[in-house]
Amino acid sequence: MRRAAPVMQLAVPAGLVVAAALVATLVSQSTESYFIDALVKVSIVVALYVFIGNSGVLSFGHISFVALGAWVAGVLSVPVSEKPAIMPNLAGFLRDRTVGNIPSLALAALVGGVFALVVGLALMRLSGLAAGIATFAVLEIVHNVLEFAGEVPRSLVRRVRCRGD
Repeated sequence: MRRAAPVMQLAVPAGLVVAAALVATLVSQSTESYFIDALVKVSIVVALYVFIGNSGVLSFGHISFVALGAWVAGVLSVPVSEKPAIMPNLAGFLRDRTVGNIPSLALAALVGGVFALVVGLALMRLSGLAAGIATFAVLEIVHNVLEFAGEVPRSLVRRVRCRGD
């Protein structure tokens, strides 16, 4: 009976996720997006729990890795014809390329993983409150960079024009 307990602890939540995914196939396309959103959030929560539950270190860094990956997947999956209207100041190498959903997810995972490796090498020597504060700082930096990604080129252009006059 003791061996069955860990299996049940995993089987019940996994069964609920599978049930939610199956119900999502039976609803309208507009309602399906709510199920997809919920399943994505469940996967983020599970990823957070795996790290925080095992290490005991509160990490906001994982959210920044997800945010960076989501941004990359979003930018790479938007059709090239729509990018000038949606993202007018996007860098040329991103503005002129679109890949399918599967390749954009793979590239998003790669970018998020490489960023996690770089940040992890620097920050995982910390523990306790210092680690929480440092990963929160990483989260804020990523948030600001992604939030104002289109504003940076415009402000640089304005400064260069002002200094050139």
